[in-house]
Amino acid sequence: MVDMRQAEDLVQSEGGRPQVGWVDGVVSGIFSLRVPIVMGVLTVAALTVPDQVREIHRILTQERTETFFNQHWLLCVLSLVALSIVMWQTARQHAEDDMDAAEGTQLHGVTRRILIWGPRILATLPLLGAAAGIWLSRHTTVVMEDIPAITEIPEALRAILLQEIRATGEFAIGALVCLVLAVLVFVAATMFERNLAPAGSRRVRKVAILNNWLLFPLFILASIALLIYYPVWLPQQLGSIPIFALWMANLAVLFALFWRYSRLVGFPILALLVALLIVFETSGRTDNHAFRHVVPATEIERPSVEEAFRSWLATRADLGAYRAAKKPYPLYIVAAEGGGLYAAYQTAKLLGRMQDICPNFAQHVFLLSGVSGGSLGSAVFSGLAQEYATNGPAEACGTTRSPPVRFEEASGTVLSRDLLSPVMWATLFPDFLQRFIPYPFQKLDRGYALELAFEQSWGELKGPKKNYLANSFFALCGANAAACAKGAGPALALNVTNVETGMQMVLSQMELNTWRFPDVPADKPPPRLYDIFANNALPVDFSLSTAVGLSARFPWISPQGWYSFLDPPKKPGDRPEKRRMSFVDGGYVDNSGVATANKIARLLSYVAGKDKTLPEVEIKLIVISAAWIPFERFWMDPPKNESLSEYVSPLVAALAAWQGRGFTAQADLSEDKQFPVIEMGVYYNFMPLTVGWHLSSLSRKYIDLFKGDPDKCDPLKTSGSVDNHAAMAGAYIYKANCAAAEIVKDLSPAK
Repeated sequence: MVDMRQAEDLVQSEGGRPQVGWVDGVVSGIFSLRVPIVMGVLTVAALTVPDQVREIHRILTQERTETFFNQHWLLCVLSLVALSIVMWQTARQHAEDDMDAAEGTQLHGVTRRILIWGPRILATLPLLGAAAGIWLSRHTTVVMEDIPAITEIPEALRAILLQEIRATGEFAIGALVCLVLAVLVFVAATMFERNLAPAGSRRVRKVAILNNWLLFPLFILASIALLIYYPVWLPQQLGSIPIFALWMANLAVLFALFWRYSRLVGFPILALLVALLIVFETSGRTDNHAFRHVVPATEIERPSVEEAFRSWLATRADLGAYRAAKKPYPLYIVAAEGGGLYAAYQTAKLLGRMQDICPNFAQHVFLLSGVSGGSLGSAVFSGLAQEYATNGPAEACGTTRSPPVRFEEASGTVLSRDLLSPVMWATLFPDFLQRFIPYPFQKLDRGYALELAFEQSWGELKGPKKNYLANSFFALCGANAAACAKGAGPALALNVTNVETGMQMVLSQMELNTWRFPDVPADKPPPRLYDIFANNALPVDFSLSTAVGLSARFPWISPQGWYSFLDPPKKPGDRPEKRRMSFVDGGYVDNSGVATANKIARLLSYVAGKDKTLPEVEIKLIVISAAWIPFERFWMDPPKNESLSEYVSPLVAALAAWQGRGFTAQADLSEDKQFPVIEMGVYYNFMPLTVGWHLSSLSRKYIDLFKGDPDKCDPLKTSGSVDNHAAMAGAYIYKANCAAAEIVKDLSPAK
């Protein structure tokens, strides 16, 4: 056997007279280490490229500034160092195996050098990737302007900008720490191989084998066992990067093991596993993504939208105050845009703040139309309203009292959790394992893990008697949706996209298939919605977290969710046919939620206008979104004159169109002017927010600036300069303030 010290001596004594060219020597060396090299490159890409991982770097950097010995920061660093050691050891094993196989033959000097130095360099890649990721995670779109000259931006926004500028040094420190650790790992690996592993030492070889095939696997298996036992809590304690490091270490050990045994038995084990993976996936044998549901013993009763509206309006406890003031009764329909956790956070915080300011607000919200993260925020607000809001007599906004809970604070408690780590764990371990098992296990589904994370986030609240996210979707509004129709908790309309038809469908506690417009003119066709249980699909029951998860399943991040049902026979004597419907994120069709909200508003307007015995209502749409302003942004951002590759441009165009459709839906609604529109939301381009499931504290602070303060409404400051993102962000803060002031005015009938 030839150890690494002997190999170095051979390199130094060869004199450099190779039998083959140096290019062949390079290729031969790289080929020998091809598996560790591929894993190292993938590790660097994973730690630098995805937007969500950059948000994780921001989170870790900000936590480190609060306390240097922060748990997550230390676990992240230690896990990357551990991954470096595993990659070095497994790459070294590859190199030694190739040197053993070549014993007695003359290897090219370049090949030997690659086999010697390659494992040491590969050991640094996890830490170098982390250093690059931390440095790239600075908000590069923040404009480093002369801040005192920007007089039109609010002081709170100025503070955010200054904090971003000051944080640049913290990112540099974090990147420097990872660079120093990478150098130390490289030096330690070199010293070990040159000085601590003497020539011909069999003890070192035995220790390496013990590490690679016993200690590393045992540690990895023990970690996986603990994570299985605590699938949400423990991943949140560890963090996403340590989980990723554990997975890469697991792959490194497994690949090295497969490679070693492939050489011993002369059979490509790894190639066989890849072939099985392809066969199982294409045949659908590993599809474990059926969403959780039960077939109820009795049929689920859902009122039509018209029935729910009539019952809702007749039971408003503050209706008399508006009649006395001779004002129409304000009715709000909310459209909550998608965008992962930032959309959920801004939706719940905005609505929660309005409820804290105006105790009657929730009883004026008839429906919440949500997409993806907006669905989660809507569900959180509706659950809090069911628990704490009351359908009571008119109460002035801003009344000083001691409510049972502050909605804004409770929303922040639920949605400030790390929802990404449980999904990361489920994706890389249980769901990855399922790809090689030709029988589906639902609990290995990563979509299931996200739903559990939703439910446990609600569990952070100490007051509520129920975990609404864990309970039945239909139970949120009670039997026949009576609790929503007669109480203060609004009903939900969660938008999903049906894979089989490409249509947007809606999941609601109200039945959306029974709209009747007998006297509508032929040139004005009625709006149409497609209920998720359309035609012959019978309603099944599932948790509110599952319903939200269906609206937020964005492949490849989250898989499509499906269920199957029996289609009744079309002719007597025929057998029922089994059919399947699959659903993904509603944002594939319309990410704004506006289309559904507008159609339901049109129906309510039609019903209210047709029946003169009903009280007069004023229907308003509250649109909660991130301000994209695509054309203004094109002129405000620095010009990008480089051309896109034809392989990349389809993906870029698809993502841009996804955002553009949401912008167009909102713009068309504002231009239509059939209903007053109250726009509230974050200005996205000043500090782009990550579409993911974990938010940094700075991102949350930025979103909080747009939650609306009615006392600071200044209509003269609601239009910003198109030359400056900071000024535009300030304008949108004032827009949110004035939107909140408009709602306060609506809910003050005596004034």
